[in-house]
Amino acid sequence: MARPDKEAAVAELAGKFRDSGAVLLTEYRGLTVAELKELRRSLAGNAEYAVVKNTLAAIAA
Repeated sequence: MARPDKEAAVAELAGKFRDSGAVLLTEYRGLTVAELKELRRSLAGNAEYAVVKNTLAAIAA
């Protein structure tokens, strides 16, 4: 990932962190693709599930 892409990703994450009432961190390893799809489908309202690099999330926080 090029630096401008990383900067854009950090800015987007920072905005999501700032605008959200809560952020939940989970471990996704071990889940099948079908399980991840079901998890995303089951999220209510404007909730979302995304996999992001720890480094970018830490900078955005």
